[in-house]
Amino acid sequence: MRLLAALLAAWAALTAAGAEARVIVSFYSVPGSVITGRSVHAFVTLTGTLDADGRAVNENYGFSALTWNPAGFFRPVPQTMLIEKPDYIRRAHYHFRTPISDAAYHRIVQEVQLWWHDPAHLWDIDKRNCVTFVGVVAQISGLQADFPPKIMRKPRTYLDHLATLNPQVDRNAK
Repeated sequence: MRLLAALLAAWAALTAAGAEARVIVSFYSVPGSVITGRSVHAFVTLTGTLDADGRAVNENYGFSALTWNPAGFFRPVPQTMLIEKPDYIRRAHYHFRTPISDAAYHRIVQEVQLWWHDPAHLWDIDKRNCVTFVGVVAQISGLQADFPPKIMRKPRTYLDHLATLNPQVDRNAK
């Protein structure tokens, strides 16, 4: 009986540790500012621990035009992936978060690299911007996401819309 209890305790401890070893994807928006010279923006953070190898994850990504110039309003322009500083993330508007599997984490990282470096993924104000990017990350994360044209230039509105489509997400924790 003691052996069974010890085995059950060990199994429970391993299961609990595995449950904590989870990557969380969080979704944020930032209003534009003339003072900072930044436009409205949406981005994601990936934090936690991978189940497979216990590696710590602390990353963030936001798709953007490489440089800001008027051409971006009329045609696709070269792209980049913004990696934000902790202070920027703290000041951003948190919308929601959801746990993801290791497979989803690796798929998101692969998608980041594609959007960042593939010349076919130019930044386009109406078709491929930071809002589109966070929508694709939401889909990879197992969330429902659509892309209503009227809100695709409005990061905060779009992320609020995604939260409404996905009532299971954690809107309270940050």
